[in-house]
Amino acid sequence: MNMFRMGAVAALAMAVAAFGSIGSGKAEDLVIAGEKIATEAMWESAKKEGVLVHYGTYGMDLMKIIHAGFTKDTGIKVEYVRLSGANVYQRVLSENSAGKLAADLVDLTDLVQINDFVAKGILAPHKVPGFDSIAADLKDPQGYWYGLVRPISLLAINTARIKEADAPKSWKDLLDPKYDGLVGTNNIDGGSALSMFSFLRQKVDEDYWKKLAARKPKIYDGIAPLTTDLTRGEIGVATGPISEVVLSQMAAGAPVKVIFPSEGIPSFQIPAGITKTATHPNAAALYLNWATSKRGGDLIASVGAYPLNASSNRPVKSGVEYPPYSEVWTLSADAWKTNADNYRKTWLTTFGR
Repeated sequence: MNMFRMGAVAALAMAVAAFGSIGSGKAEDLVIAGEKIATEAMWESAKKEGVLVHYGTYGMDLMKIIHAGFTKDTGIKVEYVRLSGANVYQRVLSENSAGKLAADLVDLTDLVQINDFVAKGILAPHKVPGFDSIAADLKDPQGYWYGLVRPISLLAINTARIKEADAPKSWKDLLDPKYDGLVGTNNIDGGSALSMFSFLRQKVDEDYWKKLAARKPKIYDGIAPLTTDLTRGEIGVATGPISEVVLSQMAAGAPVKVIFPSEGIPSFQIPAGITKTATHPNAAALYLNWATSKRGGDLIASVGAYPLNASSNRPVKSGVEYPPYSEVWTLSADAWKTNADNYRKTWLTTFGR
Protein backbone atom coordinates (compact mmCIF):
# COMPACT_ATOMS: atom_id res chain seq x y z
CA MET A 1 0.00 0.00 0.00
CA ASN A 2 1.50 3.38 -1.02
CA MET A 3 1.83 6.32 1.36
CA PHE A 4 -0.97 8.29 -0.27
CA ARG A 5 -3.42 5.39 0.12
CA MET A 6 -2.26 4.79 3.72
CA GLY A 7 -2.86 8.45 4.47
CA ALA A 8 -6.32 8.32 2.93
CA VAL A 9 -7.27 5.23 4.95
CA ALA A 10 -6.08 6.89 8.16
CA ALA A 11 -8.01 10.03 7.31
CA LEU A 12 -11.12 7.93 6.66
CA ALA A 13 -10.93 6.42 10.13
CA MET A 14 -10.39 9.78 11.83
CA ALA A 15 -13.01 11.64 9.81
CA VAL A 16 -15.76 9.07 10.30
CA ALA A 17 -14.96 8.77 14.00
CA ALA A 18 -15.11 12.53 14.40
CA PHE A 19 -18.63 12.74 13.07
CA GLY A 20 -20.13 10.29 15.54
CA SER A 21 -23.81 9.39 15.55
CA ILE A 22 -26.90 11.10 14.29
CA GLY A 23 -28.19 13.86 16.54
CA SER A 24 -31.63 14.05 18.10
CA GLY A 25 -34.56 15.82 16.51
CA LYS A 26 -38.09 15.22 15.31
CA ALA A 27 -38.74 11.51 15.16
CA GLU A 28 -40.05 11.70 11.61
CA ASP A 29 -37.03 13.53 10.19
CA LEU A 30 -33.35 12.82 9.67
CA VAL A 31 -31.73 15.49 11.84
CA ILE A 32 -27.97 15.70 12.34
CA ALA A 33 -26.44 18.07 14.88
CA GLY A 34 -29.66 20.06 14.95
CA GLU A 35 -29.87 20.40 11.15
CA LYS A 36 -32.72 18.79 9.24
CA ILE A 37 -31.32 16.72 6.38
CA ALA A 38 -34.45 14.93 5.15
CA THR A 39 -38.05 14.14 5.94
CA GLU A 40 -38.97 10.73 7.25
CA ALA A 41 -40.55 9.89 3.86
CA MET A 42 -37.37 10.68 1.90
CA TRP A 43 -35.11 8.90 4.38
CA GLU A 44 -37.27 5.78 4.54
CA SER A 45 -37.57 5.68 0.74
CA ALA A 46 -33.81 6.11 0.37
CA LYS A 47 -33.14 3.29 2.85
CA LYS A 48 -35.45 1.02 0.87
CA GLU A 49 -33.49 1.87 -2.29
CA GLY A 50 -30.39 1.05 -0.26
CA VAL A 51 -27.70 2.31 -2.61
CA LEU A 52 -26.55 5.33 -4.59
CA VAL A 53 -24.74 4.94 -7.93
CA HIS A 54 -22.42 7.92 -8.43
CA TYR A 55 -20.44 8.67 -11.60
CA GLY A 56 -17.79 11.21 -10.63
CA THR A 57 -14.46 12.87 -11.23
CA TYR A 58 -12.96 13.49 -7.78
CA GLY A 59 -10.19 11.21 -6.51
CA MET A 60 -11.23 7.71 -5.46
CA ASP A 61 -9.42 7.72 -2.09
CA LEU A 62 -10.88 11.09 -1.12
CA MET A 63 -14.41 10.22 -2.22
CA LYS A 64 -14.20 7.02 -0.15
CA ILE A 65 -13.92 9.21 2.95
CA ILE A 66 -16.86 11.40 1.94
CA HIS A 67 -19.04 8.46 0.92
CA ALA A 68 -18.20 6.56 4.12
CA GLY A 69 -19.42 9.52 6.17
CA PHE A 70 -22.66 9.63 4.18
CA THR A 71 -23.19 5.89 4.68
CA LYS A 72 -22.52 6.16 8.42
CA ASP A 73 -25.05 8.97 8.77
CA THR A 74 -27.78 7.56 6.54
CA GLY A 75 -27.25 3.84 6.07
CA ILE A 76 -27.12 4.29 2.28
CA LYS A 77 -24.21 2.62 0.49
CA VAL A 78 -22.48 4.29 -2.45
CA GLU A 79 -21.18 2.67 -5.63
CA TYR A 80 -18.65 5.10 -7.10
CA VAL A 81 -17.48 5.01 -10.71
CA ARG A 82 -14.51 7.36 -11.00
CA LEU A 83 -13.56 8.63 -14.47
CA SER A 84 -12.01 11.71 -16.03
CA GLY A 85 -14.41 14.57 -16.75
CA ALA A 86 -14.35 13.88 -20.49
CA ASN A 87 -15.10 10.19 -19.93
CA VAL A 88 -17.95 10.88 -17.50
CA TYR A 89 -19.47 13.26 -20.03
CA GLN A 90 -19.24 10.78 -22.92
CA ARG A 91 -20.39 7.80 -20.85
CA VAL A 92 -23.47 9.61 -19.59
CA LEU A 93 -24.40 10.78 -23.10
CA SER A 94 -23.89 7.30 -24.52
CA GLU A 95 -25.82 5.45 -21.81
CA ASN A 96 -28.62 8.02 -21.84
CA SER A 97 -29.08 7.81 -25.62
CA ALA A 98 -29.30 4.03 -25.31
CA GLY A 99 -31.86 4.29 -22.51
CA LYS A 100 -29.44 2.58 -20.11
CA LEU A 101 -28.06 5.37 -17.90
CA ALA A 102 -27.03 3.57 -14.70
CA ALA A 103 -26.00 6.59 -12.63
CA ASP A 104 -28.26 8.18 -10.03
CA LEU A 105 -25.88 11.09 -9.49
CA VAL A 106 -23.28 12.52 -11.87
CA ASP A 107 -20.63 15.18 -11.45
CA LEU A 108 -18.20 16.90 -13.82
CA THR A 109 -15.45 19.52 -13.69
CA ASP A 110 -16.87 21.53 -16.58
CA LEU A 111 -19.84 23.84 -16.03
CA VAL A 112 -20.62 24.00 -19.76
CA GLN A 113 -20.93 20.22 -19.88
CA ILE A 114 -23.12 19.96 -16.76
CA ASN A 115 -25.40 22.64 -18.22
CA ASP A 116 -25.48 20.64 -21.45
CA PHE A 117 -26.88 17.74 -19.41
CA VAL A 118 -29.56 20.12 -18.15
CA ALA A 119 -30.38 21.28 -21.68
CA LYS A 120 -30.59 17.68 -22.91
CA GLY A 121 -33.02 16.73 -20.15
CA ILE A 122 -30.59 14.32 -18.47
CA LEU A 123 -30.77 15.91 -15.02
CA ALA A 124 -33.74 16.42 -12.70
CA PRO A 125 -34.12 19.48 -10.43
CA HIS A 126 -33.97 19.12 -6.65
CA LYS A 127 -33.90 21.99 -4.18
CA VAL A 128 -31.95 21.11 -1.02
CA PRO A 129 -33.12 22.39 2.39
CA GLY A 130 -30.54 25.21 2.45
CA PHE A 131 -31.09 26.22 -1.17
CA ASP A 132 -31.72 29.92 -0.51
CA SER A 133 -28.51 30.33 1.51
CA ILE A 134 -26.24 28.89 -1.20
CA ALA A 135 -24.24 31.41 -3.25
CA ALA A 136 -25.71 31.86 -6.73
CA ASP A 137 -22.45 30.93 -8.47
CA LEU A 138 -22.37 27.54 -6.73
CA LYS A 139 -25.73 26.19 -7.85
CA ASP A 140 -28.10 26.01 -10.77
CA PRO A 141 -30.94 28.50 -10.22
CA GLN A 142 -33.50 25.68 -10.47
CA GLY A 143 -31.49 23.12 -8.48
CA TYR A 144 -30.30 20.97 -11.38
CA TRP A 145 -26.74 20.93 -9.99
CA TYR A 146 -24.66 22.02 -6.98
CA GLY A 147 -20.91 22.65 -6.72
CA LEU A 148 -20.51 20.18 -3.86
CA VAL A 149 -16.72 19.91 -3.83
CA ARG A 150 -14.29 22.76 -4.58
CA PRO A 151 -10.62 21.77 -4.81
CA ILE A 152 -8.17 24.67 -5.09
CA SER A 153 -5.13 25.64 -7.11
CA LEU A 154 -2.05 26.95 -5.32
CA LEU A 155 1.75 26.94 -5.36
CA ALA A 156 4.11 24.27 -4.10
CA ILE A 157 7.89 24.15 -3.99
CA ASN A 158 10.59 21.52 -3.80
CA THR A 159 12.55 22.66 -0.76
CA ALA A 160 15.72 21.02 -2.10
CA ARG A 161 15.56 23.20 -5.24
CA ILE A 162 14.09 26.42 -3.83
CA LYS A 163 15.46 27.86 -0.60
CA GLU A 164 12.94 29.16 1.90
CA ALA A 165 14.18 32.73 1.41
CA ASP A 166 13.66 32.42 -2.35
CA ALA A 167 10.22 30.79 -2.18
CA PRO A 168 7.39 32.68 -3.92
CA LYS A 169 4.83 34.21 -1.60
CA SER A 170 2.44 35.43 -4.27
CA TRP A 171 1.29 34.59 -7.77
CA LYS A 172 3.16 37.65 -9.05
CA ASP A 173 6.42 36.36 -7.57
CA LEU A 174 6.42 33.59 -10.20
CA LEU A 175 6.97 36.24 -12.87
CA ASP A 176 10.47 36.97 -11.54
CA PRO A 177 13.20 35.87 -14.01
CA LYS A 178 14.90 33.93 -11.19
CA TYR A 179 12.25 31.24 -11.74
CA ASP A 180 13.08 30.77 -15.43
CA GLY A 181 12.76 27.09 -16.29
CA LEU A 182 11.84 26.14 -12.71
CA VAL A 183 8.04 26.38 -12.93
CA GLY A 184 5.63 23.60 -13.88
CA THR A 185 1.93 24.11 -14.54
CA ASN A 186 -1.09 22.39 -16.08
CA ASN A 187 -2.41 22.63 -19.62
CA ILE A 188 -5.58 24.74 -19.69
CA ASP A 189 -7.71 21.90 -21.08
CA GLY A 190 -9.18 20.83 -17.72
CA GLY A 191 -11.72 22.72 -15.66
CA SER A 192 -9.30 23.22 -12.78
CA ALA A 193 -6.66 24.83 -14.99
CA LEU A 194 -9.24 27.00 -16.76
CA SER A 195 -10.36 28.32 -13.37
CA MET A 196 -6.78 28.97 -12.25
CA PHE A 197 -5.76 30.80 -15.43
CA SER A 198 -9.01 32.80 -15.40
CA PHE A 199 -8.18 33.91 -11.85
CA LEU A 200 -4.62 34.88 -12.81
CA ARG A 201 -5.87 36.93 -15.74
CA GLN A 202 -8.89 38.52 -14.07
CA LYS A 203 -7.71 39.01 -10.49
CA VAL A 204 -3.91 39.17 -10.53
CA ASP A 205 -2.70 40.73 -13.81
CA GLU A 206 -4.46 40.91 -17.18
CA ASP A 207 -1.09 40.21 -18.86
CA TYR A 208 -0.19 37.40 -16.46
CA TRP A 209 -0.23 34.68 -19.13
CA LYS A 210 2.28 36.49 -21.37
CA LYS A 211 4.55 37.25 -18.44
CA LEU A 212 4.44 33.67 -17.18
CA ALA A 213 5.05 32.26 -20.68
CA ALA A 214 8.23 34.38 -20.79
CA ARG A 215 9.52 32.38 -17.80
CA LYS A 216 9.40 29.24 -19.99
CA PRO A 217 7.34 27.03 -17.67
CA LYS A 218 7.08 23.30 -18.27
CA ILE A 219 3.51 22.40 -19.28
CA TYR A 220 1.93 19.17 -18.02
CA ASP A 221 -1.22 17.37 -19.15
CA GLY A 222 -2.05 15.99 -15.70
CA ILE A 223 -1.54 16.39 -11.96
CA ALA A 224 0.35 13.10 -11.51
CA PRO A 225 3.35 13.89 -13.73
CA LEU A 226 3.43 17.49 -12.43
CA THR A 227 3.63 16.45 -8.77
CA THR A 228 6.02 13.59 -9.54
CA ASP A 229 8.49 15.99 -11.19
CA LEU A 230 8.12 18.41 -8.28
CA THR A 231 8.93 15.69 -5.74
CA ARG A 232 11.93 14.52 -7.80
CA GLY A 233 13.22 18.07 -8.13
CA GLU A 234 12.84 18.14 -11.92
CA ILE A 235 11.06 21.47 -11.33
CA GLY A 236 11.29 23.80 -8.37
CA VAL A 237 7.77 25.25 -8.30
CA ALA A 238 4.42 23.74 -9.30
CA THR A 239 1.07 25.46 -9.78
CA GLY A 240 -2.33 23.86 -10.06
CA PRO A 241 -4.89 21.74 -8.14
CA ILE A 242 -2.16 19.85 -6.35
CA SER A 243 -2.81 20.52 -2.67
CA GLU A 244 -4.12 17.07 -1.70
CA VAL A 245 -1.25 15.20 -3.37
CA VAL A 246 1.52 17.54 -2.22
CA LEU A 247 0.28 17.64 1.38
CA SER A 248 0.16 13.85 1.44
CA GLN A 249 3.73 13.78 0.10
CA MET A 250 4.76 16.29 2.77
CA ALA A 251 3.30 14.04 5.46
CA ALA A 252 5.30 11.15 3.99
CA GLY A 253 8.54 13.14 4.30
CA ALA A 254 9.00 14.38 0.73
CA PRO A 255 10.93 17.69 0.31
CA VAL A 256 7.86 19.64 -0.80
CA LYS A 257 5.79 22.43 0.70
CA VAL A 258 2.51 24.12 -0.23
CA ILE A 259 2.16 27.91 -0.38
CA PHE A 260 -1.10 29.85 -0.25
CA PRO A 261 -0.42 32.96 -2.39
CA SER A 262 -1.18 36.37 -0.89
CA GLU A 263 -3.59 37.39 -3.68
CA GLY A 264 -5.97 34.53 -2.83
CA ILE A 265 -6.65 31.12 -4.28
CA PRO A 266 -8.83 29.99 -7.19
CA SER A 267 -11.14 27.05 -6.71
CA PHE A 268 -12.99 25.01 -9.27
CA GLN A 269 -16.33 23.51 -8.41
CA ILE A 270 -17.31 19.96 -9.20
CA PRO A 271 -21.04 20.32 -9.97
CA ALA A 272 -23.27 17.33 -9.25
CA GLY A 273 -26.88 16.59 -10.15
CA ILE A 274 -29.50 13.84 -10.06
CA THR A 275 -30.23 12.00 -13.29
CA LYS A 276 -33.83 12.08 -14.50
CA THR A 277 -33.75 8.29 -14.97
CA ALA A 278 -32.25 7.55 -11.52
CA THR A 279 -33.10 4.10 -10.17
CA HIS A 280 -32.45 5.40 -6.65
CA PRO A 281 -33.76 8.98 -6.80
CA ASN A 282 -34.40 9.35 -3.07
CA ALA A 283 -30.89 8.20 -2.23
CA ALA A 284 -29.51 10.75 -4.70
CA ALA A 285 -31.68 13.55 -3.28
CA LEU A 286 -30.64 12.58 0.25
CA TYR A 287 -27.00 12.74 -0.79
CA LEU A 288 -27.41 16.27 -2.16
CA ASN A 289 -29.19 17.34 1.05
CA TRP A 290 -26.42 15.83 3.16
CA ALA A 291 -23.50 17.14 1.08
CA THR A 292 -24.87 20.70 1.13
CA SER A 293 -25.43 20.62 4.90
CA LYS A 294 -22.87 21.77 7.46
CA ARG A 295 -22.34 18.16 8.47
CA GLY A 296 -21.56 17.01 4.93
CA GLY A 297 -19.51 20.14 4.32
CA ASP A 298 -17.36 19.46 7.38
CA LEU A 299 -16.51 16.02 6.04
CA ILE A 300 -15.73 17.37 2.56
CA ALA A 301 -13.45 19.95 4.20
CA SER A 302 -11.66 17.17 6.10
CA VAL A 303 -10.26 15.76 2.83
CA GLY A 304 -8.80 19.12 1.75
CA ALA A 305 -11.47 20.69 -0.48
CA TYR A 306 -13.78 23.62 0.14
CA PRO A 307 -17.41 22.53 0.53
CA LEU A 308 -20.40 24.39 -0.81
CA ASN A 309 -21.71 25.22 2.68
CA ALA A 310 -19.84 28.32 3.90
CA SER A 311 -20.76 27.59 7.54
CA SER A 312 -18.70 24.39 7.43
CA ASN A 313 -15.19 24.11 8.79
CA ARG A 314 -12.22 25.29 6.76
CA PRO A 315 -10.55 22.52 4.80
CA VAL A 316 -7.64 20.78 6.48
CA LYS A 317 -5.23 18.23 5.06
CA SER A 318 -2.23 16.60 6.75
CA GLY A 319 -2.59 19.06 9.62
CA VAL A 320 -2.50 22.16 7.37
CA GLU A 321 -5.51 24.45 7.69
CA TYR A 322 -6.54 26.27 4.52
CA PRO A 323 -7.28 30.02 4.22
CA PRO A 324 -10.73 31.41 5.14
CA TYR A 325 -13.57 31.24 2.66
CA SER A 326 -13.18 34.96 1.95
CA GLU A 327 -9.87 34.28 0.17
CA VAL A 328 -11.36 31.70 -2.22
CA TRP A 329 -12.41 32.73 -5.73
CA THR A 330 -14.67 30.59 -7.92
CA LEU A 331 -15.33 31.04 -11.63
CA SER A 332 -19.05 31.55 -12.21
CA ALA A 333 -21.10 29.52 -14.67
CA ASP A 334 -21.82 32.63 -16.76
CA ALA A 335 -18.14 33.60 -16.96
CA TRP A 336 -17.24 29.99 -17.80
CA LYS A 337 -19.70 29.92 -20.69
CA THR A 338 -18.65 33.35 -21.97
CA ASN A 339 -14.88 32.93 -21.77
CA ALA A 340 -14.00 29.22 -21.92
CA ASP A 341 -13.47 28.75 -25.67
CA ASN A 342 -11.70 32.06 -26.24
CA TYR A 343 -9.51 31.65 -23.16
CA ARG A 344 -8.39 28.19 -24.25
CA LYS A 345 -7.50 29.40 -27.75
CA THR A 346 -5.63 32.45 -26.41
CA TRP A 347 -3.79 30.38 -23.82
CA LEU A 348 -2.63 27.81 -26.39
CA THR A 349 -1.28 30.60 -28.59
CA THR A 350 0.39 32.38 -25.68
CA PHE A 351 2.16 29.26 -24.44
CA GLY A 352 2.99 27.96 -27.92
CA ARG A 353 1.00 24.77 -27.64
